[in-house]
Amino acid sequence: MKSKLIILASLLGIMVLFGSCEDYLDETADKSGNAYIYHMDQLYGLTGQANLYLGGENSTASAARFQVGGFMQEQYLMGDGISVSPDFYSKGMPMYFLQMQCAYPLYCWNEFSLKNDNMVADMTWKRVWERVYTFNTVLENMDKVVQTTSAIRAQVEGEARFGRAFYHFLLLTQYCRWEEEAPGIGYREDTEPTGIPERQTVAYTLEKIYEDLRLSEDALKRAGRTTFDFEFNTRPTVPTVQALRARIALYRGDYETALTNAENALTGNDELVNVAIDPNNVLTPAQPVVYCNEDGTPDMSTMRFISYPFTQMNLYNQSVVSFRELYLPCMSNNITTWGVPISESFYTLFTDKENDARWTYFYNNNSPLMFCAGLLEYNEQGMATISWETQQWLKPWDLCSHWHFMSQFGASQIVGMTTAEMYLTKAECLARKGQTGDAAEVLKTLRRARFTDQVAAENIGGTVQEVLDERSREMGPFWRFFEMKRLNGAENAGLEIRRKILSNPADPNSVTELVIPANDPRWALPFYATECELMGWEQNEGWK
Repeated sequence: MKSKLIILASLLGIMVLFGSCEDYLDETADKSGNAYIYHMDQLYGLTGQANLYLGGENSTASAARFQVGGFMQEQYLMGDGISVSPDFYSKGMPMYFLQMQCAYPLYCWNEFSLKNDNMVADMTWKRVWERVYTFNTVLENMDKVVQTTSAIRAQVEGEARFGRAFYHFLLLTQYCRWEEEAPGIGYREDTEPTGIPERQTVAYTLEKIYEDLRLSEDALKRAGRTTFDFEFNTRPTVPTVQALRARIALYRGDYETALTNAENALTGNDELVNVAIDPNNVLTPAQPVVYCNEDGTPDMSTMRFISYPFTQMNLYNQSVVSFRELYLPCMSNNITTWGVPISESFYTLFTDKENDARWTYFYNNNSPLMFCAGLLEYNEQGMATISWETQQWLKPWDLCSHWHFMSQFGASQIVGMTTAEMYLTKAECLARKGQTGDAAEVLKTLRRARFTDQVAAENIGGTVQEVLDERSREMGPFWRFFEMKRLNGAENAGLEIRRKILSNPADPNSVTELVIPANDPRWALPFYATECELMGWEQNEGWK
């Protein structure tokens, strides 16, 4: 492969391992280079690779577990679901992920980091375009290889069109404003290394996404892939398409379409895992911590444990990647999963901390202490303690973490659609129609799988605000940027970002207030500067 093409492919964020179509057809589906790709079965193997949604560069699921991408990492750090107070940052002396270039600056909405940090670009922008390129390669070559059955061809087409739509929507929500006439992301439909999609409107991008989903659903129906695949849910089925369409429609404020598709998706898979009894969530104490009295003596009655959920889940083969609630096991294993505290607003959302198993197992685990060594001191006996002085500024929400799925190699945030999301989408659409009783029943169904006390699970109504609160409790801070953006756009909710930050992270006294109003153009995150220059795209408004 010519070096010029490699450089162009890298800068464009497309898959350099594929290069041109001809280069791709000279390789095996696992890039071993030992055989010529000539058969539909090989394309079928390619669209079924776990790493298309789990993020790895290698075609085996066992390697994917180490290389999960950072999809939506910027959004997670920039929403209002987490809080890194100046005290927490300067006095807690957090580990490298808050001090490194790509984390705390993103939390501060730092323009230079967002536009120039190549590490973040590699984990988000580049990896998304790589997958779009992969799906385009499959679609371009479906009819150039030896065919098998019409059903297999239809399945490969349906899976590739779904994947292309899925990743374009991630790009749309991250790099575009909500309004239809605002600049969109364009739509990449070819594999030409220098082919740069024209940046058209949000409405145009949405139209292309919906068109791919329509064609995907038609193809998957022809392939007989109409029921949810519990064994290999890395392969999209008709319920997967419906779940994504429900998510997109909710984002756009099209509540009738969202309701119809959420209900259809739940017909395909409505399973909810009981959080309280799921063995994957058993808390494993990792380290005891004791608060000190004012005189420095430890108060043993305050002992608590840094803990984390233990799971047998692993990704050694695709058959194990069948999490029961996930229509699509797309995950982001990002460096900030454990150590960044939730915000006060998220802390107060859990009004029933005693009975809500989500609070018990996924939030109230003190895990930031594990990463923020400056919060802990050790006495002569080696006991980990929190000093009286630290207690004066340390808040309860500083000690929590946020909801994540665990793998053997770290915590993972869910990017793909889940049954819980569909229940919440259905409830919100019903609530917005005024059917608050029906909405409440949907929420109660979800909460019965999330509460230790079934009577307590029933303690909720069905107003829009109650649905939104439950949605935040369920989906976690990882989704708050997405949620705020869609509510501001579709409902004029007036949600803003307001936080105290250090304008100079090295100076604890450089405290200033960051305010991002609801109508701020910076909700469309900036493109990386080198990409703008290469593609000839105008930088997003507010970041020029």
